[in-house]
Amino acid sequence: MQLSIITPERTVLEADDVEHVLLPAENGELGILPGHIAMVCSMQIGRIRVDRPGQSTDLAISGGVAEVLADRITVLAETAELAGEIDVSRAEAAHDRAREKLGKSDAAPDLAAVQAALARAMNRLRVARNA
Repeated sequence: MQLSIITPERTVLEADDVEHVLLPAENGELGILPGHIAMVCSMQIGRIRVDRPGQSTDLAISGGVAEVLADRITVLAETAELAGEIDVSRAEAAHDRAREKLGKSDAAPDLAAVQAALARAMNRLRVARNA
């Protein structure tokens, strides 16, 4: 199966020997195997796992959409990073900033944005540490 993971900035991953993909769909994790029924799904902040012969690759994404065809998956993500590309110290700093903002009383107007920033940072850390 072919797979393309694309962000507005770059193509993060292209592969043509994919055996299985696990996507963070809005309603839960979605496993895709060759021959899957055609569909489009929205994705939430989470981890994409790509299984290829003899290797697995994890990516952190912050939402997007996926088009699934029988022999091809195209992921258009807001952001996507391979686990090995994640700057852990930068992700930890973003996590700490978001937690600090949540503790302040003036965070209420931006609460959703702060919570989203915290979720993105936590996801990046989880993917980087589990790779």
